Amino acid sequence: MRLILLLLPIFLISEDNTIKDSFLSDFEYGKMLYNNPRGIPCSKCHGKRGKGGHKIAKYYDKYGNPKLLKGSNITKYTLKELKDSLSNRFKDKKNHIVRHKIMPIYYLTDEEIRAIYLYLKGEKK
Repeated sequence: MRLILLLLPIFLISEDNTIKDSFLSDFEYGKMLYNNPRGIPCSKCHGKRGKGGHKIAKYYDKYGNPKLLKGSNITKYTLKELKDSLSNRFKDKKNHIVRHKIMPIYYLTDEEIRAIYLYLKGEKK
């Protein structure tokens, strides 16, 4: 006789009191997305936990001087700044829009960005 196990989805109540069916915490989901959001991992440029400094490319300026393009530190971003940055709408301290020259646009949902933010902040709620 064969046993058939029924796997019931695990329902979690999110902060806005909506039911979401997931067995991953937001932190774990954020870690997964950070390491492979849409094919190119954030960690490739921003490092294992978003501190930046990883070499992306070496190039030469118009005078022939070697330059390194490095990933920036994103650990101090607020949730709004992270959302704006991922939407290519990040504003600097002078309120000027700073467009990414090399970063891919991932088309992440607000929930996905929030999960990545929680991962970067180390919040394992």
